[in-house]
Amino acid sequence: MDSYIIFQSPKAADDFYTACQLAPMNTEGITYISDETAAANLEMAMLYHEAYDTLFS
Repeated sequence: MDSYIIFQSPKAADDFYTACQLAPMNTEGITYISDETAAANLEMAMLYHEAYDTLFS
């Protein structure tokens, strides 16, 4: 099965890619990511990453 994600803008793609580097992401079933969704995912990933570093460093 082919998978794809359409991003609203290059900024949405960049934010989502950065979020994926910071925290585990499941992209199954996702076909569109808006700027707002990407920004929210990035914010949550940054919080996850900060909490993970605090607990395990």
